[in-house]
Amino acid sequence: MFMVAARKLRSITGLVKHARPFHDGFVGRDRDETRADDLAGLFARAPFEANGWDTALKALASHTGSARAQLLALGERHAAFNWVTDANPTFLTEFDTIGGYRPDVNYRVATTRAPLELTWEVHYTAARAISTNEAYLDYVRRHDAEFGVQMVLSQRPGVLFGLAALHGQAEGHTTETQREVFRRIGPTVLDAIRLQDAIEHQGAALLKGSLESMSSAAILLDAVGKVCGMTSAAQALLGPWTLQVRSAALHAVRQDIDQRLQARIAAALAGLDTGPADLWLRSEDSLILIDVRTLPRQDWSFGFAPRVLVTLRAPLAASHVPARRLAEALHLTTAEAEVVMLLAQGHSRQTVAQMRKVSVQTVVAQLRTIFQKCGVNREAELVAIARTVIEMASR
Repeated sequence: MFMVAARKLRSITGLVKHARPFHDGFVGRDRDETRADDLAGLFARAPFEANGWDTALKALASHTGSARAQLLALGERHAAFNWVTDANPTFLTEFDTIGGYRPDVNYRVATTRAPLELTWEVHYTAARAISTNEAYLDYVRRHDAEFGVQMVLSQRPGVLFGLAALHGQAEGHTTETQREVFRRIGPTVLDAIRLQDAIEHQGAALLKGSLESMSSAAILLDAVGKVCGMTSAAQALLGPWTLQVRSAALHAVRQDIDQRLQARIAAALAGLDTGPADLWLRSEDSLILIDVRTLPRQDWSFGFAPRVLVTLRAPLAASHVPARRLAEALHLTTAEAEVVMLLAQGHSRQTVAQMRKVSVQTVVAQLRTIFQKCGVNREAELVAIARTVIEMASR
C-alpha cells in the first residue's frame, strides 16, 4: 500500500513541479483547473515536508474563500487530532471541553454523510432545526466559524477522518463554486492521508521491534486508544483473568480495575500525568502491575503512530530476596522489612496481619513508622520503592 500510494502522489506532484505560486483569495473559473493542480500538489507533498500539511490546509482555505481549514480524526471517545489553520488555541481546547466530537453536540458531526460527499450550510440548518446545542452554537459564533463546507474522507471502525472549510460572518455562506473546489480536492487529500498512515505504521513497527528485543511486556495504543502493537511478552499475560483486547481496545476483565485503567488511558491520550504506577491486577496465581504513559508526539501526527505505552510487569521473585537486604537498603528493622516484602508481593494489610499472626492495628502502626523512615505518604509509593530494591537485589 505504501508504494502504490507513493507512486500515485508523486505522479500528481510531477504535474505541478514548476507550478506558479498561488495568490490569496478565490479567483474566477478560468484558472480553477490550474489552481486545483497547485492545491493537489501541495497535499501530495504534505507527508514528506516539514509543515507540509499546514501549508496545504492554508492553501485550501485560500482557494475556497474560507477563514480557516480543518482536518480532524474523531474516535468513539477521543479526538485523535484536530488541526485548524490560524486558530486561537482555545478553539481546540474548548472543542474537547464541550464534547465537540459528539453528534448530539456538534451539528457538523450530526450531518456527516458517506465518504467524499459534501455537507454544507443547508444541512447544518436542517440539523439545528431538529436540535440545537447552545454550547456548541455559542462556541462557533465566538470563534467566527458558524458556516462552511465539509466532507468525511474515510470512516473506519472507531475513527472518522474529516476535512472542512470554515466560514465566519465576513465570508458568509459557501458558494457552489467554492464547494466544487472543495469536492475536487477530497480524493487527493485522502490519498495523502493513506500515505501518512503507511509512514506512521512503519514507525509503530520499529518501536514494537525495539520493545520486543528488550523482552518488554508492552502494549501500544494509537491516538484514539486502539491497540496498534503488542509484544509477545504482553500477549502472554493476556487472558480470562487479567486483560483482554475487545474491538481493538484494551480492557481489564475486572470492572473496577477497568474503570481505573480507562481513566489512565484517557489521561495519557490527553498528554496528562498518569501518576505513579500503582494499578495492580491479580490473575489466577500472580499479580501484574500496569503502567500507562504518554509517548512523545510529533506536531503533525495523524494518530496512526503510537500515542500511549502500557507496560505490564509480572511479579518479581521477592521471596528469593532476604528481608535483611530490604532492611539494609531502606534502614528498616527486620520485622518492618518483612511487612514491606509481603505488601510488595501484593498481599493486603489484613493478609499480612494473618501471615505474621498479629493484629491489623499492629501492621498499621508499623506502616506509619515505615512511611516516615522511607519518606513516603502512600502504600503505593512504598511498594514501588520496595519493588525497585527487590529487583536490583535479585540481579
